[in-house]
Amino acid sequence: MSAVGRNDPCPCGSGKKYKRCCLGKDAPAPGAWTAAERDSALQRLMRFSRRAELDGDRAAAELTFWGRRLARLTEAEAREAMDFEQSRIGFHEWFAFDCPLHGGGTIVERFLAREGRGLRSGERRYLERMRLSHLRPYEVQAVRLDEGLDLLDLWAKKRVRVRERLATRQLVQWDVLAARVVLGPDGEPILDGSPYLYPASAKELILRLLRRLSRSLRGKLPRRDEPTFFKNIGMVFHDLWLELVARRPLPTSVTAEGDEVVLCRAVFDVRDRAALEAALANHPELERQDDGSYAWLAEKADEAGFRRGFGTFVLEKGRVALETMSRQRAERGRALLEAAAGPAVAYRATSSESVARALDRRRARPGARDRRPARPVDEVPPEVAAEIVQAFYERHYRGWLDEPLPALGGRTPREAAGLKSARPKLIALLKDMENLSARERLEGRPAYDFGWMWGELGLPRPG
Repeated sequence: MSAVGRNDPCPCGSGKKYKRCCLGKDAPAPGAWTAAERDSALQRLMRFSRRAELDGDRAAAELTFWGRRLARLTEAEAREAMDFEQSRIGFHEWFAFDCPLHGGGTIVERFLAREGRGLRSGERRYLERMRLSHLRPYEVQAVRLDEGLDLLDLWAKKRVRVRERLATRQLVQWDVLAARVVLGPDGEPILDGSPYLYPASAKELILRLLRRLSRSLRGKLPRRDEPTFFKNIGMVFHDLWLELVARRPLPTSVTAEGDEVVLCRAVFDVRDRAALEAALANHPELERQDDGSYAWLAEKADEAGFRRGFGTFVLEKGRVALETMSRQRAERGRALLEAAAGPAVAYRATSSESVARALDRRRARPGARDRRPARPVDEVPPEVAAEIVQAFYERHYRGWLDEPLPALGGRTPREAAGLKSARPKLIALLKDMENLSARERLEGRPAYDFGWMWGELGLPRPG
């Protein structure tokens, strides 16, 4: 990507042309700072920010940054929140570059005014760039490994391509983050500072809060002055990170009936295979699949003609297994099969495993075999477990398209795809699922590929 042109939108997100913003009289020309100059400039700035003359401003800044959030927490919870490394870094960065001082300006502006003459040219250029920066919300549209990121500015609805290496091994598609995008030493947009990473599903919540803050500050800020707006509310991005990430309770997944999602497998010995197959083929709630398994579906279809799926009966050598998503469904499925097949089957056992545990199974590391206890002979090898998880989710998500979902107002994904009003929620749900899968893949865990769903539902894939 070439350097930003004079008439291009400024990467800082102000909404102005580059020539009227970061290329203006008060901003340095792109270029000419090294990594060493960046680091030394930040060290000198942070030492300056700890001066005793700024103690009053620092106390006021701490109250602004922490006060509202900590007032809702117990003393122990408050200490824990303030001890997060991201919180400490976030405060110092906001205090240095964004927080207005009692006498006007910011720490970095006061530092440049007093000690700018003693800085090397690269150090000064870097701090001038960061002086203009602010946190903004972005969505990752694409990751170019070791090269950069394609971001969507969620506030301005504009795309920006940033050059970046480290973050391409930490971020995945549809991640949502608050970050500083500045012009780098070569005139290309880069990420700098410490970003806040949020769940992909939090995008609309974050935008609703920002819109509400924008309305409340409308009369207090110059019209369309986005940089000043975002500098004024920079601490909000930390509040959101605490609420949505650092102190967020672990999610609990439930089935459409409201039961906890658990991978269950009920196994039966087959005593009369012909009788079993006849019972399965004639049962009104079972439907034979192309692979010879039987999908367990609701007896009656909904208004749109779809039948909710509850599990799958898989015929194996000498056995039949029910794979389903909750203990309650496993019990119901056992009762269904025993009533239908009678003495043709004999119940053996039901095993269950949390989704998190199933996805945490990994291939043994090379050279680690001698340091681990011997594996029981009947334990499933990690590579086989990964295949089982993949096959299980393939069957589950093929049926999921026709299940009514609370997140879609009780509609199935197929129904939502055909409704203009419900389609945005469906797209957001698919992106969230893809984001979680991409992160599992990044962390070396078995991950399901949801790419086929877009075409199946007749939706154009974003990005």
